[in-house]
Amino acid sequence: MKNNMTIKGWKVSELLMGLYIAAVLVGMPLFVTNAYYNINVDKYYYYCGACALLILVLILKVVEKPSVKEFLKGLSLAEKALVVYWAIAGVSTLLSDYLYESFWGNEGRFSGLFLMTIYMIAYFVISRCYRPHPICIYVGVLTGCVTFLFGVTDFLSMDIFGFKEEIIQEQIHKFMSTLGNINFYASYAGLIAGAAAAIYTTCQKRLESVVWFILMTISFLGVVVGNSDSAYLGLGVLLGFLPLYLFKDRQGLRRYLMMVSSLLLAFSFYKALAVRYADTVMSPSGFNRAVVNMGSFYKVCVAFWGITAIVYGADYKLHREKGELGKKAKWAWGILLLVGAAGIAGILIDANLLGHGDRYGGLRDMVVFNDNWGTNRGFAWRKAIENYREFPFIRKVFGYGPETFGIISFFRDLAESAAFSGELFDNVHNEYLQFLITIGPIATGAYIMFMVLSVRDMVKCHCSPYIIGMGFAVFSYGVQALVNINQPTSTPIMWTFLGMGIAEYRRHRILLQKEEELDRIDKEE
Repeated sequence: MKNNMTIKGWKVSELLMGLYIAAVLVGMPLFVTNAYYNINVDKYYYYCGACALLILVLILKVVEKPSVKEFLKGLSLAEKALVVYWAIAGVSTLLSDYLYESFWGNEGRFSGLFLMTIYMIAYFVISRCYRPHPICIYVGVLTGCVTFLFGVTDFLSMDIFGFKEEIIQEQIHKFMSTLGNINFYASYAGLIAGAAAAIYTTCQKRLESVVWFILMTISFLGVVVGNSDSAYLGLGVLLGFLPLYLFKDRQGLRRYLMMVSSLLLAFSFYKALAVRYADTVMSPSGFNRAVVNMGSFYKVCVAFWGITAIVYGADYKLHREKGELGKKAKWAWGILLLVGAAGIAGILIDANLLGHGDRYGGLRDMVVFNDNWGTNRGFAWRKAIENYREFPFIRKVFGYGPETFGIISFFRDLAESAAFSGELFDNVHNEYLQFLITIGPIATGAYIMFMVLSVRDMVKCHCSPYIIGMGFAVFSYGVQALVNINQPTSTPIMWTFLGMGIAEYRRHRILLQKEEELDRIDKEE
């Protein structure tokens, strides 16, 4: 080790930062101690233990003698919103009637002020200290693919590691791979698929694109076998918004077609397994059931692969591999998105306000909103909104404290919940509505602002496919959060991707500023 605390050009703090990222991206998905028993507790304590590496990084940064002002200089608008979110959550905790529970989050999924604080610290340390390197995202996505292949064996009811031996039959398909709860698995799968698809569609090197195509296809398969409709919200992000970036040239168009073809291939594989092993596999539900029941699905898949092959062949023959498409293609897609959004709105109005839900067949359960919608999420959302309306003013502003929804529900909804489903919800199953109830609208708005602006910065940065990949991973998580839970399984991975992406974005911005400064000096001379 050299006196300036470097090893082969790498600062020790940077090496420790890389070790922390590996511990999260590799260790978090795979760490299991006792099958699915206490799996959330295990991953929570594992993550807290991994964060000890962040303390070492901070100590070394002090040794390297940067000032706090230097460390935190250049707070973006998004980061200021993050600080507001955390500060309001702190006030909410202090004002809570359940201060202990709010701080530790022990009455929910541990997402109390303590874990919120760790997330924020982790974000700032990663975004300032991470030295971008492609191997980190490669390893993270590859680990995801390993968990997805394990998920495929669970879908086939193989239980190769005996994780489900003591689980009752009614609960056996609610757990998958090494992630536990099937919704947490779906959240993680959406993260990985978002990163893999965005990197594949934007990378330039041919061999690299082949590798990422394989990883993307496995990720799509992981999403599909999860049998959770929440994951398809993340896929909708890819299908709907990636073209706004890709449709600038013909390569982007071809990659998009290949991405859709890959997704259809994953669905075809799923359908083949679901039909061939109907007596043993997890019963299809929601969108998966519609795919399995669609008689012409294989024909659609073959047709789309044929179209993709024709486009590739024509571009190759006519030497138009990277021909520009211009802004018209993006505008056309934008209009198509608006038409699609209007169509979805029309379906929802028709199914709910006009009472024509039955005409949508297998998709009825997805488009008709009632208490049973989304595995009883409709009930949880309705009660959450009703309770919020009855809160006193101070609670409407600051909530009852992080992760206190279960306590609120116990005192307000116990009888109705018992009569409806026989269970008490300890979470709204909508991350933003959960924040509204527990920490209030100001903190919720600040959190949404932080997420939106951070994703915007990453996606708009054209310097690296890895920044774009992490941007779409976070985007996918954010959309899925509409029907999912903030928990210590996939959420720490999202924060890690977020910090890594912003670190690359900050590095790129600094380089641009230096180039602009040199250009200014040259012009003055």
